[in-house]
Amino acid sequence: MKVLVTTASFSSPLYSTWIPQESNKYDITLNRISDQSDSARPLAMHPRLRAKMPKMLSWEEYPDYDYYIWIDSSFSIREITSIERMVDYCIGADACFFKHSGRNSINEEANFVLDLIKEGNDYILNRYSGEKIEEQLKYYNQDKDWNDNFLIECGTFIYSSNVIKDKNHNLMKEWFYHNCLWSVQDQLSLPYLLQKFKTNYKLFKGNVYNNEYTKY
Repeated sequence: MKVLVTTASFSSPLYSTWIPQESNKYDITLNRISDQSDSARPLAMHPRLRAKMPKMLSWEEYPDYDYYIWIDSSFSIREITSIERMVDYCIGADACFFKHSGRNSINEEANFVLDLIKEGNDYILNRYSGEKIEEQLKYYNQDKDWNDNFLIECGTFIYSSNVIKDKNHNLMKEWFYHNCLWSVQDQLSLPYLLQKFKTNYKLFKGNVYNNEYTKY
């Protein structure tokens, strides 16, 4: 089975450290994307939105992989067998994620961000000022079938080609669409879409900052 591991950073260097992976089971390709290796498209979109494309749409450019792994540019790969063990853990599910380490719902996360915006928090303002978070929250909350009872941290995750079997309508393409339509705070849209697409997923042990595969 073929596994593609991707990270990306536009307008800032890739600080993470990745080590060559060893596996007798999987053919693993490491894909590190930056301004030097790919067009940042600066006239078309903000670097934060541009980075969502390899995060959510790498299967469009690299269609022949069995598993796709995303690792944020601030996370390093921990060991030479980390990727093999991530894939092993995902066998039997179509995707694996880390549960959020601080909050438990989209509403909690959205209100946390909105409160920090009102307080003038520079870190949050630089990322989410002007985003349609309130409208996004209202849209999700109007869905009577939506059960807002979990939240995911999206710094590291894996999904199989089953998730993107339908090239025209799938979880990853819709996730990117919601980032364009509402906000680049992608933690807000993923739980909603996982439920809408009835995705067969499970959670890794630990959290995105403390786990056996990557380190911050």
